[in-house]
Formats: sequence, structure tokens, C-alpha cells
Amino acid sequence: MKKLTIFILSFLLFSCATSKVSMVGNKVNLKSYKNIALNPGSGVLGQAVANELAGRGYRVSTPGKTTSTMLRLNLNEAEISKPKTLEALSKEGVEAVLIINTVGGYDQMPQSASVQLIETKSYEILAGVNWQNGWGGQAGSIADRVMRKGLTTSAAEIVNSLDAAYQSPTKKIVNLISK
Repeated sequence: MKKLTIFILSFLLFSCATSKVSMVGNKVNLKSYKNIALNPGSGVLGQAVANELAGRGYRVSTPGKTTSTMLRLNLNEAEISKPKTLEALSKEGVEAVLIINTVGGYDQMPQSASVQLIETKSYEILAGVNWQNGWGGQAGSIADRVMRKGLTTSAAEIVNSLDAAYQSPTKKIVNLISK
């Protein structure tokens, strides 16, 4: 009976998964970028990421400002990561472009996202994040609703992954103890 209980508990714990985040490249010191443009096609999650960045003191241009700049320069939004576009944005004072592509889930929460921060002078991907929402059990079940993250939490996880200045609460405690 004891083995069966342990097996069932183990199965329940391992059958649920929190959100997954993987980094491409290294975290970036976003403080060194004074003007980050948000890709106009970034959607609701992109705007939530921009809000999170702005809340932490970073300067992020709205998708509307990026669009108007690109229209004025006769550039195509679909080609925002092309060298010609990045060079033109750089001349306008934009130091980096934040491109966010996302897929929505069955419950109107983000399902997955791919994020790239591209420097306008070097045309290099400074940092990238692949993010996937958590899941638990059958879609729509109580366990699934508990594991899935909403817009605000998803945006915070993505920014935490990009930002070199971010320290997790665990790291802060370790730093405090070691001082």
C-alpha cells in the first residue's frame, strides 16, 4: 500500500510541468541600451514584456512609434530584422529591437513565445528566449489551470531571462549570506 501511495504521488508530481524557459546567448545588461524599439507585430505578450521592462526603468518605444518611424523611413515592418532596416533604425537613435512572436493557448493565455533582442549597429542577436507555458493534466482541468501562467507572470519570466541585472530571490539570499 505504501509503495502504491508513493507511486501515485510521484506520478502526480511528474505529470505536471511549470513553464519552460531556455536562453539563447547570454543575458544582456539592458541598462546599456537607452532606446529599445518594440516590434509592431509583437502582440499582447510583446506589449506586456515592454510594460515589464518600462516598470523596471528601461526605455522601450511603443509599437506605434516603431511603426511611424518605419513608415517615415519607407521601411517594411515584416523586414524589421534585416540589416537595411536595422541600420536605418540605428540612425534614428534606436539601439536595439525587441522581436516577440507568440502563440496563444486554448484559454487565452500565452502558450509559447520566441523572443529576440537584436542590436541595430552590429545586427547581432544579443539575447534570445524561448518560453513555453506550463501544463498539468488534461487541458482545462484544475491542475492545468494552476500550472499555467497569465500574461503578467509570463512577461516577467521572459524579462527575468533577458535581463542580466535581474537576480532571483534565491540568488539575493545567497549574496546576502556570503557578504
